Amino acid sequence: MLKTKALNKTYGNQNVLTDFNMSINSGDIVSVVGSSGSGKTTLLRLISGLEKPDSGQIILNNEIVNSENTFIIPEDRDCSLVFQDYALFPNMSMRQNIYFGKNSDNNREKIEQLIQLTKIETIMDKFPHECSGGEQQRVALVRSLAIDPSLILMDEPFSNLDANLKSSLGSIVQKLLKKLKTTAIIVTHDVIDAMVISDRMIVIDEGEIIQEGIPNEIYHNPKSKKIALLFGETNFIPLKFFPGAKNHFFDLKSNESLISIRPNQFRIFDEDTISMEAVFNGKIKSIKKIASEYRLELICDDLTLNISFRNPKKLSVGEKLKVSLL
Repeated sequence: MLKTKALNKTYGNQNVLTDFNMSINSGDIVSVVGSSGSGKTTLLRLISGLEKPDSGQIILNNEIVNSENTFIIPEDRDCSLVFQDYALFPNMSMRQNIYFGKNSDNNREKIEQLIQLTKIETIMDKFPHECSGGEQQRVALVRSLAIDPSLILMDEPFSNLDANLKSSLGSIVQKLLKKLKTTAIIVTHDVIDAMVISDRMIVIDEGEIIQEGIPNEIYHNPKSKKIALLFGETNFIPLKFFPGAKNHFFDLKSNESLISIRPNQFRIFDEDTISMEAVFNGKIKSIKKIASEYRLELICDDLTLNISFRNPKKLSVGEKLKVSLL
């Protein structure tokens, strides 16, 4: 459906994308994840035709849209881009914004269905400044889908929304894209957004792919410390603490020296249970209650563990504690 081959892009002396090779199947929802400056937004701009690569190819629906000798202008590409700031016209009503795209009048029935599916019927006569960020986001999405693209590109679509709205809109967007069988590339720095909405995740750093796969697989088996930290706080524990590692549930490689263990992957050790897993003895340095969780800092000789429990037994600073893995 979409392929990039040896794609390169520089700004001045800075390499933004380097020999970037990516393949996306029809109907997939793929998140491209990375820190600021990793090349995510540039990738979308190249695919959409807003910028030209220095070299390489972009192939969309078996048609070369970018190569050394070919450049298809944005409006003639079968894709649509949803900008981070939504790019709604402030002097137009929401309905006028949606119907602004080419061929939208020919898709009137579909557009009205999209309006109902995204539950924005009541704001059609309002102007952008009269609507919430979530409402504007849904209007921008419907406007992009109104031209019936085979590929939709979304640049940080949930970055301006609060946590509750992110979750609900993420679910709406995923269901809508699946219903329409629309292929999507969603750029985000937030891996939680990516895990909620995506079939596949591509992690990029300094313009190169450093890991790709199913989101949960990347979460549980990150290839590097940098990737592990994208998903939030974790503990990096040396392999020497796992003498039975060959039979352990972690997917270990011979050249790995650390294992990433999330704070919520520990439990208080049950003395009555025979455990084949690593057991850590330590002293509690600090306890902090955050929402419904208790966060503990446990000092185990030269190892410090950050641990979270939902309903721990009564614990106190300075107390000795033994923990194992879930």
